[in-house]
Parts: sequence; structure tokens; C-alpha cells
Amino acid sequence: MNIRKLLYILNHKHSLRIAEDVEKIMKRCDTIASQEFKEQKENQRTYDSRCPKCHAMQDNIVDKIRSTEGQGKVEGNFYLGFGSVKGRIDVNTEAVNYCKTCKHEWKKFKVKYVSKTDIIRVALNYLAEIIDDPVTNKRMSWKTEACQVFDDCYAESILFLRDKHERYLRIKTMQTLKVKRLRKHYLSVFDEENKKELEKI
Repeated sequence: MNIRKLLYILNHKHSLRIAEDVEKIMKRCDTIASQEFKEQKENQRTYDSRCPKCHAMQDNIVDKIRSTEGQGKVEGNFYLGFGSVKGRIDVNTEAVNYCKTCKHEWKKFKVKYVSKTDIIRVALNYLAEIIDDPVTNKRMSWKTEACQVFDDCYAESILFLRDKHERYLRIKTMQTLKVKRLRKHYLSVFDEENKKELEKI
């Protein structure tokens, strides 16, 4: 029995392996985030360059500042003819797409920036879901694809990332991604070679 493994005592070699793994995982997450951003920009171009009503193309579409959305709130407190009234209004003006052909207006597509930290947090949550309920979650291909960022990595590296992002993860994720459960699916830095069959994610 490996006492270091049992008590989870890392040496310098183990720490280096984990650091290399974390860098590799985050590079994979960055690649996914870049691809996601590229796809959103493409969706934005498609959405903003064609009128949804008459299907006119980009040459007939211009930017306008037209959409005005407001929210108001009025409160009052009166008793025996005395009291006060308070009010507040918020007005938001946004740019819209305007079709010169049919005069239709529609809101511009909003691109949501996705970072590598967003990706790692989603991947950790998905990994916990798959480990906790493999039958249901393995059918959802996007979850297994997201978990590929952990391929050929150590269980302790995943644990390190879980702890680093603890504040942003679900409670169930923290409870599921324990080192003992992770070692059933991923090699341990304490094992010189894989002597047991790992359960496939």
C-alpha cells in the first residue's frame, strides 16, 4: 500500500506532474472557448445581416438607435393627508437592425464572451454528473465531449482544479469529485503504472 497515496502527500515530482496537467487542461479549455467565440461571431453576422421578415440581405440593413425600454416604479405613503411619493424610472436605448426594404426593426445579436475558466467550470460540473449518473448523462454527447479536456490527465490534477474553482461549482460537484472516485476513472500521480482497469468516462 502506498502511504503517500493514502494520506495524499505530494512530493516535488507529483506537484510538477499536476502543474503540467493543469496547463494542458487549461489550453484545451482555451481552444474550446476560442471556437465558441468564433461560432457566436458567425451567428451574429448571420442574424444581423438578414431581415427576419422579408429576408432582405445586408445591403438593405442599417444600424439604428431606436429600441427604448423603460421601467418605472412609484411608491407612496399617506396617512391623514400627510405623506410622500417616491418615483424612479430607468430608460435604456439600444442599437437595432433596420431593414430599408420593409421597415422592420429587430434587436442586434448579443455575443456572450466565454472564457477558458467558464469552460473548465462547466466541464467539472459535467464530469461530476457523469460519474454520479453515467447511464443518463453519457447519452448527452455534449457532456462527454466537454469532459475530454481531462483525457490522459491525473485524478489529482482534476481535484486541484475542483478546489481552485470551488466557489463557482455546484455543491453536488464538490461532493462527487472526491479523489477516491476520480481514481476509478483517471490515473493517480502516485501510481508508477496503471495496474488496474480504469472505468471509462
